[in-house]
Amino acid sequence: MLDPFTFWTRIMDSALELARAGHRTAETIAASQDVIEARSDLIRTALRSPLEADYHELALMVPEKVEAFSKAGSAIVGQWWAIHADALTQAQHLGAMAFRGRPPTAAEWNAMTARTIAHGVRALERSVALGAGAVKPVHARATANARRLKRMKKR
Repeated sequence: MLDPFTFWTRIMDSALELARAGHRTAETIAASQDVIEARSDLIRTALRSPLEADYHELALMVPEKVEAFSKAGSAIVGQWWAIHADALTQAQHLGAMAFRGRPPTAAEWNAMTARTIAHGVRALERSVALGAGAVKPVHARATANARRLKRMKKR
């Protein structure tokens, strides 16, 4: 059974992780703007004077996005499967209780309630992990690119 202190601690941990994911999302948006600006200059240079283009940087643009979004997709799918597997397990418990042909005993009702609460907490935690996992690889790539391109621009 999930005690109230553990319940609220897990809820608060999820809220804090959601806030961190929101912060990473905002940083990703800001870094993306800087990266787009810097790379737009690189593309303009390449179009004006192909011999002066930074082909190394231009060659990074697509593969790094594919890698970051693939990792984000894997994080999403992993959590999505866990959420749905847990929901199916919970549905099996509820279905078994419904088809017993009698009202649940107090002990069965208590066990069902505890399972339902625990299921809800796990669903919340996994939903937050899904979002955080999706943002993490994109955030890492975008902020690293913004820092690297800013250093390149100073040269």
